[in-house]
Order: sequence, then structure tokens, then C-alpha cells
Amino acid sequence: MKVVANNSMKPHQLKQHFRNKHAEHMNKSKPFFEAKERELKRAKLGSTGSFHIQLQAITEASYALSYRIARDKKPHTIGETLVKLCLLECTKIILRDTVTQKIADLSLSDSTVKSRINDVCRHKEASYVHRETIEEEFLFCSPLTATTTAADFMNLVFDFFSKEHLDWEKLIGVCTDGAPAMLSQLVKEKNPLVVSTHCFIHRQALAAKTLPKGLQEHLSSVIKVVNFIKGSALQTRLFHRLCEDMDAVHSSLLFHTKVR
Repeated sequence: MKVVANNSMKPHQLKQHFRNKHAEHMNKSKPFFEAKERELKRAKLGSTGSFHIQLQAITEASYALSYRIARDKKPHTIGETLVKLCLLECTKIILRDTVTQKIADLSLSDSTVKSRINDVCRHKEASYVHRETIEEEFLFCSPLTATTTAADFMNLVFDFFSKEHLDWEKLIGVCTDGAPAMLSQLVKEKNPLVVSTHCFIHRQALAAKTLPKGLQEHLSSVIKVVNFIKGSALQTRLFHRLCEDMDAVHSSLLFHTKVR
């Protein structure tokens, strides 16, 4: 019940496959393999056959574990390096060799888990996903092809609302990050009760520009010191050693970036 490539039909490739995958049958007689052939011809390979049902169950289990890995915010590699190994050890001890091969066929590689997570995000109606645990975080993304005025932003949002039949009256708030200030006013024309907020980092950057002259000079000096230390790997290491010698709680700095 394995699917092999066309080049695997070469005699030496078939022999290698037989030695690697079916070593327990190396000394079996010819009638044994003739019976296997007749059994395979009688097997249903369609969607109602046992092979297809078993393969579907293995795939569904792979999706369920991938979803669990994503929900718990674990790295993708944990599926193949830990979860699958734990399942194999448990089945060998508890169920002996009856289902060990089925667990071994379970695909939990890094790329597979990533693909499964993407599929789960696109098809949230799957049976192995609990609907009450799903939260919408990202509805749509559309590029701006020309200008980036508030009207351009509003046209994209308005087209999306119209296409998805969303009600503007159910909109609670709008938060912008570097968008034109007029965008919030255009949204309020659709729903005056909308609460508009702006990115707090941008608000802090604006507040820093209005500091008194004395505080502004001190802030500029601190920024120069930070950038001097972070601009050199040697200075960073020396600063880290200095903090350790002084038993400081923190021993690293964040590189200053101007917010526009």
C-alpha cells in the first residue's frame, strides 16, 4: 500500500525497496506472494476501501496535531522531534506492534506542520478544530497601487465591507498606525459612535517632540549614548560586562529608531 515513483520500478530499485520495507518477508515462498497479489487485486482502492479510510484517518490526525501545535504556540519541529517519538514509544509499550506502523506513517515534519496550519487557517470548519477557540485576527490585505491618501484607504475598506455584507453600525472602533489622520473622520461619517485610536508608539514619538528644551537635550544625549554602544559589537560586549560587574538587573540596550 505504498506509492512509489516511476523510477522505483527498476529491478534494483524494487529489490532495495523490498529489503528496506519488507525484510520480514525475505524468506517467504512464491505462493505467499501470489496470495498477496490476489488479495491486493480484491482490495478496494477507492474512497470506500479500507486503505483510503485508514489514510484519511492518518491525515486527519496529522491536521489535529498540527492545529494543537499552532494553538499552543510551539515550534513546528516539535511534531517530528518530540510528539511523534512519544506516540511511537507509547504504542510500543501499551499496544505492542499492532498500531506502531500506523503511527510511523503519521507525517509531522516541519514543512508538513506548516502546511497543515495554513490549511486549518483557511478551512476553519474542519471537524478537528473547535470553533469556539478560533479568533479572527486578519480579515484582508490589499495593496495601494497609487497614492496613499485617506480616501484611498477608505475606498479599500468600503469595498471590503460591501463585498462581505458587513454592517458599519456594528463597527466598534478603528485603530490606525501611520495612516492619514483624515481616515478616522471618514470612518465616523459611516458610524459616528466609532472610537478612534492611534498607535501609542507614534503618540509617544509626537509627545517627545514637544518636550521642554532641557528635557529634549537630555533625551538627545541618551539617544547618542545608546546608539554609540549599539553601533559597535565591541562596545556592546564591554557594556554587557560593565553591567554584570555592577550587578545591574539589565545588561542590554535597545537600538534607538526614530518613529516618523
